Formats: sequence, C-alpha cells, structure tokens
Amino acid sequence: MTARVAENDVVRGTVDTVYYASPQWSSGRLAVSNGGAVRFAGKLYARTGDLLTLRGRWTRHPQYGRQFDVASMEYDLPLDIDGLAHYLANHPDVKGIGPAKARVLAERYGHAFDQALDDEPEAMARAAHVPLESILALRALWQANALVNRASAWLASYELTHHQVSSLLKRLGNNAVTLLKEDPYLLVGEVPGFGFKRVDKVALKMGATKAQTGRIRAGVLETVREAIDAGHCWVEYQALVEEANALLTMDDLDSWQWVADMVDALVREGALAEVQHGGRLVTTPAMLEMERFLAEAFRRGTGASIHFRDEQDIGGLVASHAPTLNAGQHAAAMNALTFMVSLISGGAGSGKTYTITSILDLCESKGLRVVLAAPTGKAAKRMEQVTGREAFTIHRLLGYNGRAFRRGPDNPLETDVLIIDEMSMVDVPLAWRLFQALQLDRTSVVLVGDHNQLPPVGPGNVLRDLVQRRLVPMTLLEEVVRQAGVLKENSIAILGGTVPKTSPQAWYVFNDLDVPEHLARFICDMYREVLAQKLAHDLVADVQVLTPTHKGPMGTRALNIILQRLLQKMLHNVDVPTVPEGRRPRPLVHDKVIQTRNNYDLGVMNGATGIVRDVTSGGELVIEFDGDRVAIPAKSPWLQDVELAYSLSIHKAQGSEYPCVITVIHKAHSFQHHRNLFYTAVTRARKTAIVLGDAWGIRECARKRSTALRQTFLSLAPGWEESNG
Repeated sequence: MTARVAENDVVRGTVDTVYYASPQWSSGRLAVSNGGAVRFAGKLYARTGDLLTLRGRWTRHPQYGRQFDVASMEYDLPLDIDGLAHYLANHPDVKGIGPAKARVLAERYGHAFDQALDDEPEAMARAAHVPLESILALRALWQANALVNRASAWLASYELTHHQVSSLLKRLGNNAVTLLKEDPYLLVGEVPGFGFKRVDKVALKMGATKAQTGRIRAGVLETVREAIDAGHCWVEYQALVEEANALLTMDDLDSWQWVADMVDALVREGALAEVQHGGRLVTTPAMLEMERFLAEAFRRGTGASIHFRDEQDIGGLVASHAPTLNAGQHAAAMNALTFMVSLISGGAGSGKTYTITSILDLCESKGLRVVLAAPTGKAAKRMEQVTGREAFTIHRLLGYNGRAFRRGPDNPLETDVLIIDEMSMVDVPLAWRLFQALQLDRTSVVLVGDHNQLPPVGPGNVLRDLVQRRLVPMTLLEEVVRQAGVLKENSIAILGGTVPKTSPQAWYVFNDLDVPEHLARFICDMYREVLAQKLAHDLVADVQVLTPTHKGPMGTRALNIILQRLLQKMLHNVDVPTVPEGRRPRPLVHDKVIQTRNNYDLGVMNGATGIVRDVTSGGELVIEFDGDRVAIPAKSPWLQDVELAYSLSIHKAQGSEYPCVITVIHKAHSFQHHRNLFYTAVTRARKTAIVLGDAWGIRECARKRSTALRQTFLSLAPGWEESNG
C-alpha cells in the first residue's frame, strides 16, 4: 500500500513518452533516476527528452492507476553561464553584484550554483569580492524563486531584462523554454524591444540555422512591421521580398525564392493580407481592415448633416452669427453645418482657432451638444484655453484605460457634434478607433489641422490623404489674417522655401554656428544673457529647445544634459554630477521633465510636461503635471518613462505651443531635414522664435520638400477597397 504523500511532492526525471501535449496540458511518462517510470498528467507542456522537475501530488486514476498530478513544473536545466551572469548583473533585487562580479560567480560556480549558495556562501563572497550580506541576500532570493531560477537564467541568455523575463514566463509559463528552443523567433514581437535583429543574433549563437522556416517567417513579418513602424500602411510585394531577403542574409542562391514562398504562405494562412492595385500591396490584416473601414466612414460622411438639413439658408445663418469670418472661414463653417464629416486645414495665422470657435458658438446656439478633442493632452489644453470649453484627449474621450477602449461600436459616443483639432497627429489606428465609436447618422464631425505639419508618429497620414484625395468636403484656409504678426508670416514663408532674416523682438536667425560645440555654447550664452534679461522669458517654463534628433552633440539627449547642468547651477546653485557615457541623466528637483508613455494608473499621458517638486530620501520622484502632483516610487519601472524636457524632438513637440522656441537646424541633421519639419518647429512659438545653425543647413532645410511620402491605402485611387485581400 502506497503511503499518502503531501500535495507539494516533487519528482525529477526525463520525459521518455508523451501521450498528449499542448501548451496548457500534457500527459506522459517520466523516466526517473532509479530506473523506474512515473506516469504524469497536468499543467505543463511536455516534450520527449525534456529534463523536468514536477511538483504536485500523487493520485489514482480509475483507468491508468497511480500517476502524478502536476501543479507546476520547472525545466531541470543546466545553468547557462552567460545567462546566469546576465541574470545576476541585471536582477533589480540582486544588490552589490555588477557585471564583472556576476561573471566571476557564474564561471566559477555556475553548474553547481544552487549547492554553492547553500554550502559555501563565504567562499563565493571572497571569490567575487562582495560582502557576505550580498551573497546571503542572493541565496534568499534564489530560494524564494526556486521554481523559475533556471528557466529565468536560460532566458536571460537572450539578454532579456528581469522585467522581460518575468513577463515572458507569466505569458508562456515554463513552457517558454521548450517553445523558444524549438523556435527562438517566437520572441520577436512577444517581448517589447525585441525585434528580429536582436533575437536573431542570440538565436544563431545558440544554434539556429539561417534557413530554418521559423527564421524566414520572422524575417518577413519583421520587414512588414518595420514598414508600418516607419509610417507606411503597406509594402509592395517585390520590395518586401527584397528587403526581407537582405535582412535574412542567407547567402544562398535560392534564398529569394524561399522568402517569396514564405510571403505567399503567410498571405494564404491569413497572417498577411494583400491588395491588387497596380501590383501586389502587402500589409497586415488589421491594417487593411482599418483603412477599409475609414474609407467607408469618410464616404458615408459626405452625406447631409441631420442637424441643419431643414435650414433654408445655411450661408445666411453663418453670416448672421459670425459676420467677421473671411471668405475661407465662412466656407469652412458652412461645410461644418452642411455635411456629417468636413475638414478644415490651414497653416499658422490662417484663423483656424477663430473658425472653430465660431462653429462651436453657432452649434450651441441651436441647442446642439458639442465635444472637443485632440490627440495629445497639450493640444487639448490649448483647445480649452482658446474656446473656453472643456476638451479631451481622444484616448480619454474613448475611455481608454491602458488595456481597452470603453467606447466603440457597441457603446458609441453620445454627442451631436465632434470637433477634432491637430488632426495631422492622428494615425490610422487611432482614427479607426475614433470612427468606430461614432454614429455618423447622429454625430457630425469637424476635422481640423494643418496638412503641412509633420505626419503622425504611427502609421498612415490621414489628414494629408483626406486633403490630397478630397475624400470629404474640405476647406483650405490659405489667407493669413492681418493680425497674424511676424511669427506667422515668417512661418508661412518657410513653406515657400525661404527663411526671413531676423525681425527684432520676435524672430531671430543665427546662421553662423557651423561647429556643434559652438552651437551648444551659444545656447548656454543665450540662457545666461538674453532670454531672461532682454526677452523676459522664464528660463524653464517659457523656453523650449527643439531639434530633429535624439542622438549626437545637437540631439535632445546631449542638450538636455547640458541644459540641466546649466539651469540647476544658474537657478538653484546645484552642481549636477557628470552623467556616465550611455546612461540617462537623473531628474533632480526643479527639473523640467516629460512623460514618454501613457500611464493610466498615474493619470499622466504621453507628452505631458511637468516640474520635479521633490526627490525623497528613499528615491521617490514627485512631479507636478498641470497643477496635479504624482509620486513615482524609487524602484518603479515607470521611472523609465520620465525624461528631461529642456530639449525635445520636433515630433514630440507637435501639438504644443511655447512662449519661446529655439530650433536647431544644422547640416549635421540634413538627412532628416525638410521644410515641413522646419515649419512645424517654428510654429510652436507664441512670442519668440529663434533659429540656430549653419547657413547651408538652414537654407537647405527650407528648400527641400519632404520626399518621405507614406504608402497608404487611403492615398490610392478609388477602387482599391473592392480588390482581394
């Protein structure tokens, strides 16, 4: 008779037979060390040859007899030396053990690491030159995570962070090891930050072959993903095959055909979709569905507005309520009242804001409920300031909580009129979400923006496509109003390819700063001698430095380090420590910072800027965003989403305005330069615009039109919607 065994019993052995296997449940037979065999079943993913540690309890099955009911499993893996070293050096709870000391411990004790921690902690401390307390703390941590240590160390060989390893194990369980052994390219797209190239480097090192099916599949999907990340909604078939083949570098004469066959297979199985329109255009099924939906929504939006269809003289109505509108503004207001979807596009100084306010007042005078929204918090706040009404971010309007949208086809927005500002920043996925939540037989929509500004960060170019293809009734406001001033007039000049010379008190151009180091010193001199003393700007709240790039001596990262050191010393007599190469500068009290990702737990959205009000002795960061204070714990991953904001990229500043903008335009960034970038930067300024750089770089930036046209379905001629996909 078999004695009753506790539910936390453990068996170890090698799987020699698998009766059934799935990622959620498996059954089979385990060969154990004494030569016997154990029948098992439960929550694991078993494959023949796996060396496993199973935890659970003994049961008696009515048909199969005594077997082990598995509650959890761990791969009985030999500890990977590289993985263990990376695990020890990067685990947030392992203190006092950096990369060099982690390497010593891994190489000396790796294969007997568990036993060494139990039996010889003193020797380990001496070998790595670390305090015994560090080793004892490591032992406690290792024992507390006994079920996943070896799997974690194996996964760490991919140079995953502790957070990434934990997320992967949570998503795939211990099955992650088996799944990744069979196809390491499953990591691509599964873990944020792990693209094909990074996974490929490790996978090849660990024995993957260049021609294996999983690698070719991942390479094709990565190429499509890269096109979408670059803002495109599709990639031409031939280009896709060539780019994927170049990415895979298989050094085989047949490799092109293998890639082509994989593209065809992915289309057949539905992992990719294609449209026949002058050739084969390949995309993801989701992207194709989104653009098809939007095309249909815009087509329906050309219908007559239900709110004013009984009005006999809409032109007269507009004229009586807003008699000061010019001809273009009057036409825009008429379109807004006549059609269910209309568009207003205009540049700096064209009176878009005044037109919006007039439409808003007119609709409210008829008892209609009007909702205002914009893509970013800054743009929404500016909308509130100029209209005197509440405005929402589009995400907030749609009830997004970080995981799901509350508003959609089954729970649509309940409003009569919706006005969306800064439409140039809205990408295809967000536009799709928005129009999914609208009833176009009830809600009329007014889209407002400037199609000469930069396209959105995400895929698509909705506003520009609408303008170029005239997909909805639209008005282009091309007349600069008399009150626009020198800033607006000079901004418009840039679109014509010229950069006006300095105009005192508002517009300053310094075009003799050829050397990057000289430019950085010049910025510092301006902060010290000009901005506050002569132009009366608050050096932190009013002044914003904009540059096209993050990297290099004139990128945001370098300039933020310089400006933090300067302003902390000037304003608060604080000496900022030198930032080690490759490290991020640490925000200090009084620093201007920006949130780089939506955080729904804190209620802080991507692009929000704030001031650090306190850094507690425990390392907690207290930041004030628009009058609200939030506290970020010392060890929180949320800290990675907070960066210095003295200097921002031009893309990041889109939708915001600042009293004073310093724009860096230099030949070193010429590969990124075009007049739309320049125009977007200087139109962020409300009172003072300062352009710094070299003469050639500034001149060429204004001269060069943007050639980076985005490949979108909405930009195609009519008829693509009916093609196969």
